[in-house]
Amino acid sequence: MRGKVCLITGGTNGIGKSTAHELARIGATVVIVGRDAQKTSQVVEEIRAASGSDTVDSLLADLSSQQDVRWSPN
Repeated sequence: MRGKVCLITGGTNGIGKSTAHELARIGATVVIVGRDAQKTSQVVEEIRAASGSDTVDSLLADLSSQQDVRWSPN
């Protein structure tokens, strides 16, 4: 997965969080989309520490908001 960028929605818990952990572990660049800045930041740091990867980052957006959806890719 090296050289691949994976955008994970719902990455702060459950299946999304597990997926983000695994993708980071196998070398992907991971971007976690979350609504809560503190929780998203905590998960990013947790995944960085567990995977040894510094290519984990976050994007704050509420994907139930049409305005955030339009803004997110920019």
